[in-house]
Amino acid sequence: MTLQLENSGKIPALPMLVVVIGAFMSFLDSSIVNVALPHMMAVFGASTDDIQWVLTAYLLTCGILIPTSAFLCERFGHRRIYILALLIFTLGSAFCGISWNLNIMIGARVIQAIGGGLIIPVSMAIVYLLAPPEKMGMAMGLWGLAAILGPSVGPTLGGWLVDSFSWEWIFFINVPIGFITILLCPFILKETPLNRNIKFDVLGTLLITIACFSLLLALSKGTDWGWGSQSIISLLIIFFFTLLAFAFWERSVPNPLIDIRIFKNRAVVASLLAMSLVTIGMLGAIFIIPLYAENLLGFSPLKTGILMMPMALVSAALMPISGKIYDKFGAFHAGLVGIIIAIMVTYAMRNIGLLSSYHHLQNILALRSIGFGLALMPIANAAMSAVPAEFAATTSAVVNTMRQVASSLGIAVVNYAIVVRQAYHQNVLHNCINYSSLPAAEAINKVQAQLTTRGIDSISSKTQALSLINQLCARQAAMNAIDDSIVLLALLLVLAIPLVFLLTPRQVASARIWQEKHWKASVLGAPSETADKVFDL
Repeated sequence: MTLQLENSGKIPALPMLVVVIGAFMSFLDSSIVNVALPHMMAVFGASTDDIQWVLTAYLLTCGILIPTSAFLCERFGHRRIYILALLIFTLGSAFCGISWNLNIMIGARVIQAIGGGLIIPVSMAIVYLLAPPEKMGMAMGLWGLAAILGPSVGPTLGGWLVDSFSWEWIFFINVPIGFITILLCPFILKETPLNRNIKFDVLGTLLITIACFSLLLALSKGTDWGWGSQSIISLLIIFFFTLLAFAFWERSVPNPLIDIRIFKNRAVVASLLAMSLVTIGMLGAIFIIPLYAENLLGFSPLKTGILMMPMALVSAALMPISGKIYDKFGAFHAGLVGIIIAIMVTYAMRNIGLLSSYHHLQNILALRSIGFGLALMPIANAAMSAVPAEFAATTSAVVNTMRQVASSLGIAVVNYAIVVRQAYHQNVLHNCINYSSLPAAEAINKVQAQLTTRGIDSISSKTQALSLINQLCARQAAMNAIDDSIVLLALLLVLAIPLVFLLTPRQVASARIWQEKHWKASVLGAPSETADKVFDL
């Protein structure tokens, strides 16, 4: 299945533009809402726990919809599904902007996520079909601009819209852009061939929906509900058995929702695992930095967004460059160099503290993003290049499902690490704060003396001094926990290095040939052991 291009040696500019715009809007809405949550809480009169469902509903719906994209594209065509996804996303954005209570907002976010969840894998599959093989890395690098800029620009753009206009505009901004893109698609994108004979895998869809929902809900609520709670354990058990049942079922049906034969491809598996680890490393820090900047350094959301902006711009600038490197040398070189840079700078970030300067933070984050800008897209693209075009939609669905799971897993791992390590450090520091410790006693006495000079009696000044010291201890414990979580991210990135050695150009090309042989053998009904002979014929 390929698109007929007027010039197969070039990347068509206008089709790429409308596809990247749609992907950017979907990625943007995964993070732009965060800064508006306090305003929504005030407007809707919602609690902190309740308002989190505005984020969770979007996450869960996207995760559920992504695996179905391969079937929808093959049955109805990539262009048709892309336009439909854009329309649903745009209407959902409009409904979010006019929501008058929390329940309506959550329902509108589900509608928005139905479109957003389909836009990402469908747009990625269209890019794969649009670009000539020799320009695949460059094309995916351009698509990667949306994947990098969307989540990174979201907090800054959201903060500016909320401060300058109102929280509704973080949704309304999608409406004109969405409708313009929808109007352009029929004239710019060409439809792919349809397979009207393919049947919808109802049971497979139900199983993978339950599995994705259970896993993503467990990851998003693990810290709040407790990882050892009955609810989380039950969700993880449901996930495991439904995923196992899904794998067995997909092997037995002629038209599976996801062709699990791609998981026999070693390069695809290595690419998915490496991409997941790199995604955890990248998004884990994107989760940490706002907590650190806003809660410990007292930055506003807009100032925090500006702090992270150079990081996003550096990664975005490197996406096309990493694509060119991929086209010339493959995923191995860019992936290995990028991961090593990311590891070194991430490990160096363990020294950030409560006195770190604004520009130092900007510089180290920008330097760190060089590694991710070089590594992420080539590693993800290796999975697409390791399969023939017939598996493009399936592989795109799997890649983006893994990216969604990795994003949730990264946030869950980092959040859990911060909670556990903060309790540990706070306990250690509290054990040191007593009058038997000379430095602690001196600090308490100095604070008490300062309070006494302001007219506070000795008993009250002592109580307030201890309270202030405890607050400082809690703040330092949180800082130490963040540093520990940064070290954890560096260690997870180290695990990706052996996987990159399975993504050399020769291994990716061999994996593609192997997958194509076995696909052609299955089409002709030949047994797998005669696949090589069938391919040669």
